[in-house]
Amino acid sequence: MKNFIGRNFRKIPASPFSDDYSKIYRDLIDFGVGDPDIETDKGIIESIYKAGLNGQTHYTDPRGTLEFRKAYVDFYKEEYHIDINEKNVLSTMSGTEALYIIFKGIIDEGDEVIIPSPFFSPYAYQLKICGGKAKFLETYIENEYEFTISDLEKLVSDRTKAILINTPNNPTGAVYSKHFLEEIYNFCLEKNILIICDDIYDNYTYYDDFYPSLKFDKNLENVITINSLSKDFVMTGLRLGAIIANEKLIDVFEYIHENILYCIPSLTQVAQVYALKNRKQICPPLKDEYKKRMKLAYKRLKELKNVEVIEPKGAFYLFPKINSNKYSMEEIVDKILKEAHIRVINGKAFGPGGENHIRIAVTVKEEKINEAFDRLRKLDIFN
Repeated sequence: MKNFIGRNFRKIPASPFSDDYSKIYRDLIDFGVGDPDIETDKGIIESIYKAGLNGQTHYTDPRGTLEFRKAYVDFYKEEYHIDINEKNVLSTMSGTEALYIIFKGIIDEGDEVIIPSPFFSPYAYQLKICGGKAKFLETYIENEYEFTISDLEKLVSDRTKAILINTPNNPTGAVYSKHFLEEIYNFCLEKNILIICDDIYDNYTYYDDFYPSLKFDKNLENVITINSLSKDFVMTGLRLGAIIANEKLIDVFEYIHENILYCIPSLTQVAQVYALKNRKQICPPLKDEYKKRMKLAYKRLKELKNVEVIEPKGAFYLFPKINSNKYSMEEIVDKILKEAHIRVINGKAFGPGGENHIRIAVTVKEEKINEAFDRLRKLDIFN
């Protein structure tokens, strides 16, 4: 039988996020997928229901309804004192689709994108699908997962198209300072390199305010921003995102988006408008809850032997390094699952720099976090 699968997809890496072990282990504690366990705000759900009853179930402008785009204009003005207009906004089906559209719109075959590592694994896969090449800028726990401009400069070539910045970071929890982001911006401006900012955890900074790189680029010449409501508003299943960029880029991104999806669901756009307008009531309790969970998980990790961990400054992940001469990381992750009935993600899934690490998503209540670490303490890995 003829193999109809394209050559680029005949070897597909297994997803580290897709397995469902809850049917095997009834007492499973899942630190795996970054899907918050908290219920979506009822007002958001009611806005969808009312819009459906009112007949808002038809196609919209591919860029998003005017209300959707204006909600982002107001958000950036009120939160960050950044002036954009509705022509700078494109609605997308999540931050993941947003990044794919961006890569598809800017990458020529063989173009390079610098990606600080560890990183969210779809970054590299999407770039490869779009014909680009990832150059990984490795960061380490010893430097709290930050890099220097000198490190960055060593990776720049005549094919460098962009750098992809994710702060607060998945999986490390690192948050870049305003000063560091400004250094990156000035360097990229000088070298004529685009900055792609994945800002989807902007609500979850625990010690300093989030500072968007977009604020340095008033004319939107060198910065493209990805935003998403999935994490900030506990709306992962609604698949809501947006791209903020200059009008020329938005025109290109709209063309790609329109020929993939045409438009995102009309009802979820209504939910976005409601969420952004009511963010002052919805977001702070979520941030407070995850800060408590992060502090607890960090404290409990520090109690374990053979573990190095830094206190995360943002997002809702911890990325401890496991020092073991006895077991490989595959064996460690397997033992944690089979003996403690806890699911974690092998750090290798997050690229170079993730070796000897695991990612823990604190998307369960404090009671479950304590129970999980009580189980982990009994494993020989941590004794």
